[in-house]
Amino acid sequence: MRNLKITGLAILVSITFEYFFNTLIEDLDLQKSLYSFIFHSLVLIVAIFLAINFHNSSFSRIQNFKIGLFISILFSIFISGYYYSYHKWINPKLLENKRSSLIYLTETHETFFDAKHKIQKNPNYYDGKSAEDLIEMQQDNINDLLQPAKVFPISLFSFLFTGMIFTILIGFLKNLFKNLF
Repeated sequence: MRNLKITGLAILVSITFEYFFNTLIEDLDLQKSLYSFIFHSLVLIVAIFLAINFHNSSFSRIQNFKIGLFISILFSIFISGYYYSYHKWINPKLLENKRSSLIYLTETHETFFDAKHKIQKNPNYYDGKSAEDLIEMQQDNINDLLQPAKVFPISLFSFLFTGMIFTILIGFLKNLFKNLF
């Protein structure tokens, strides 16, 4: 029950942050997702840390992993669901703006020269490809990935992976420090 409260509080903090971050700052189309992901990851890590260290008397690594996994799963589902809802219904223009900005960046001369340089640097890997082909593939990837249906599984996996890694790390450190003191 305590872990559910910690998870609920973490979700509430993250969604509140998202609301204010998205309404107050409108100019960061390209960096907004990065800052948001970093903040949510920190909230997830703090929630796991609190649940394992302060609301758990067990030193069992398996029990600690279960607690962290529970928090990671709930947090990931809710935040990814929020991302999907936000990008699908609340502000669908955000992904469109990001897609347009990234497509515009691929059309610059620097991108063309970078693509040519990559082909010259590793001709066997890019056999039969031109710089235009690489740019077109990059644009196809941008158009394919920046959709609400793709953002949901990517964010879900990212938060689950982050939660599992830090659960293992925090559980290991808890057992290490238990043995030292």
